[in-house]
Order: sequence, then C-alpha cells, then structure tokens
Amino acid sequence: MSYTVRRLSADDSLAYRTIRLDGLEDAPAAFGASLAEDTALPDEEWKARLTRNFAYGVFDGSELGGIAGFFAEGGAKTRHRGHLVGVYMRPAFRATGASRLLLDAVIGAAREHVQFLYLQVTQANTPAVRLYERMGFVVYGKDPGGLMVDGVMHEDYLMMLRLA
Repeated sequence: MSYTVRRLSADDSLAYRTIRLDGLEDAPAAFGASLAEDTALPDEEWKARLTRNFAYGVFDGSELGGIAGFFAEGGAKTRHRGHLVGVYMRPAFRATGASRLLLDAVIGAAREHVQFLYLQVTQANTPAVRLYERMGFVVYGKDPGGLMVDGVMHEDYLMMLRLA
C-alpha cells in the first residue's frame, strides 16, 4: 500500500465525521468523547473542528484510514505544551506502517508550535502504548480514573515527548 498523510480541511468534514464516529463505536474506552455526544453535533461543528484544530489523516488513495490531531495550550505560561488527541486507525490500516506515518506527520507539525507533546492512553491498549513508546513517548504518570465507560473504570497512562 502507498499511503499519503495530509492536514485535513473543512472539505474533509464528512469523511472525518465518519471515521471519528466509527472510532467512538469501535473503541469507546479510547476517547473522552462519547458516540452519542458526537453523533448529535451539527455539520458546522465538524467543519469548525477541522478549521480551528490541527487534524491529520492518512489515506490509501481516497480512503481515509486514520486520524490524529494536536492542539497547543493557549496560556502564556503553558503555550509550549501540546496534546496529541483523537488518534484512531481503521482496522485494515493497523500494523501496516500507516500509524507511524500519521504520527510522524503530527509530531512534525507539533514541533513547529510546542516543545512538549502530551497524550493520555488507556493502559489496556497495549498496541497503542507500544507504538507511542517506539515514537519516543515516555510514561510519566498514571490516571487510575482516566475514563469510565459503561460503569467500568479504565486506567490511563500519561505520556509525553520532548520536542525541543
């Protein structure tokens, strides 16, 4: 497969919405958002998210196979910090190298804006944890109450990558 990675725009909002909702349904413990909440969002909000945030996609031809984004904190004392968010890879794109290409692009973009990149990942998501570790992220803490999904508590790793 030959993958391409690019920043998503408002023109990608339908494909982005579709993969985001697929991710929330497929892996509810991987996201702070809920399927019900995001399903209810109007089309304008999906376009706005892609306009105001850094969201990237990995494609095989025209098929959007994975998404990831980051945002920088806005305070004067914290704008050197960014957060990797919304990472999801369709099953057919997993273990193909697409995840690494996507994260390389997001990290490269983040490097232009922040000095540290943080993320939160469910401890039980071993493939994601291993990928982040291979990308240079290190665990600096744990959140025992990271998410509660259907009454089940999921512990999260807090990870960070120094970019500068």
